[in-house]
Amino acid sequence: MATSLDITVYRPASMSSLTSDDLRAAYAEVVEIDRLMSLYKADSELTALNNRNGEGAVPVSPKLFEVLSAASHYAHLSGGAFDATVQPLVNLWGFFRVEHAAIPLQAQIDAVMKVIGNDRMSLDASTRTLTLQGGTRVDLGGIAKGYAVDRALAVLKARGVQAALVNLGGNIGVLGRPPGRRPWVVGIQHPREPRLIGQIRFWHGAVATSGDYDRYFEFGGKRYSHLLDPRTGQPVEGIYSFTVVAPTATAADAFSTAAFVLGAERGLALLKGCRGFQGVAIEPNETHALRGGTNEPLLVSATSQSESSPIANRDKISINLQPDSFIVVRPIDADRKSVTPRDCNWPIAPDPG
Repeated sequence: MATSLDITVYRPASMSSLTSDDLRAAYAEVVEIDRLMSLYKADSELTALNNRNGEGAVPVSPKLFEVLSAASHYAHLSGGAFDATVQPLVNLWGFFRVEHAAIPLQAQIDAVMKVIGNDRMSLDASTRTLTLQGGTRVDLGGIAKGYAVDRALAVLKARGVQAALVNLGGNIGVLGRPPGRRPWVVGIQHPREPRLIGQIRFWHGAVATSGDYDRYFEFGGKRYSHLLDPRTGQPVEGIYSFTVVAPTATAADAFSTAAFVLGAERGLALLKGCRGFQGVAIEPNETHALRGGTNEPLLVSATSQSESSPIANRDKISINLQPDSFIVVRPIDADRKSVTPRDCNWPIAPDPG
């Protein structure tokens, strides 16, 4: 996955001798997911599956099948804003090696778009097989890191760990509650400066951010991000980053990508319809200064936190932004009374095999 991994485990002092084994077990699980699903490994199972596109039904291992199923689920929920079949498009733009990235011809984009689409990927749960239509290839870069976080947390939970945090390249999931009866705290990265622009405080679940500052190239004074819209074949414009809080890291990973592709208003509207999901969108305004929006009705200044404030409510997620960093800070569709949120999670098995 070519990214950083941080694992924090909290054990009672009497059980501290188990911590090293906990860390090794969680790390081994992440390495296993990478071995199965990395496109940077010529011998990964996903690479082998992609090379067999057009051959009909191909058997898939339990963990990879679970991620492919989740990817298909989130593609459907997002109306195609998240789409795992985007690999030929990413390859065309050159984002697998960003130093080689370049703007393709529109004719090239049009040709590649013919093999993009979730409907070109068929999964059969009864036989645990995948069928890719000819030319279609899968990229799980928008969901596999979140899944690896969920799997690492599942391993730690099975070992009796009651509180832990796993951070895989900014995809963060937590188990239990941290010591001290306080919420978990995750920073929101400023999209153009090496500093945080705010914080999210939450009691359970996961956080993921998609932004245009991770992998990109510039040409003619314009930034081209690796986050491509699978519906148009073009890099997403008009938004800097989208942070999602969700019940699982798999969902947070996929939904941060989908919401980023949809843009601030439509992305927040997507989250509004999902139970247990929240989000923060950071976008440029007309003067190219920062503008922030959130579908979390609790929006407080970073200087107003106290134990008596709503962030102490264990049923709430607190999204704290720095007002002096924004031209406008506005809630978008903060009132959920107009909709009945549904369960958008794809269930992650404790041990898929």
